[in-house]
Amino acid sequence: MRLVVKLLLCIICFGVLSAETFTDDFFIIKNSAAQKKEFVKRMLPLIKKANENIINERKIVEAFFETYQNGGNLTLIDNKTAEIMQNLAKKYNIDSVENSKEFKSKVAPVPISLALTQAAIETGWGTSRFFKEAKNAFGQWTYSATNGLVPQSREEGKTHKIRVFNSVQDSVSSYMLNLNRHTAYNDFRSLRFLLGDEFNGLTASSKMLNYSQTREKYVKLLRQVMINDKLIRYDYL
Repeated sequence: MRLVVKLLLCIICFGVLSAETFTDDFFIIKNSAAQKKEFVKRMLPLIKKANENIINERKIVEAFFETYQNGGNLTLIDNKTAEIMQNLAKKYNIDSVENSKEFKSKVAPVPISLALTQAAIETGWGTSRFFKEAKNAFGQWTYSATNGLVPQSREEGKTHKIRVFNSVQDSVSSYMLNLNRHTAYNDFRSLRFLLGDEFNGLTASSKMLNYSQTREKYVKLLRQVMINDKLIRYDYL
């Protein structure tokens, strides 16, 4: 299982935070078309990096189950590999390290066009206060007493805040983990598992009903932005 350890080192390397991509020069852009173009240019590598981390985790999972299934029992797995798999199971809310189907359903990349489109919508193409101040690209909430920005339009009686991230990269990774483990996106993961390589952003958008309180309207908006701004092409580059 040396491959697993090598892949873990790759994840650690990819996980090292790079310099912040959305620096002050982005936020002074006034032209709408130029801003959209620059938003995609800067967001795209962050999405790709987060997906590469997931793909490396996926390789660990596949290597583990190849050894486990061929050997027939967990005693063939070294302690380090067992620890890595336990950590992945905890990360992705998986009850058993022996559950091959659930691992392969949850540990998988997110369509680039879906992530780009949702980031564009949730941040107004990078113009929102929460994107600039909280580095939050996907409107993720928190109920922490110490972390978060209070929405100016929050309804009376509500207690949620907009989560603050250390970097936009952290926000992207958190968004993908949310789609990959939260029960609200079971249908998203089931369809991805079923379609495999044929799964793309447009297909995935139909399973985003639970991402927004506007539900069907949100799905319709996702598809409009994805098509009108030609973001679907990033799934095939």
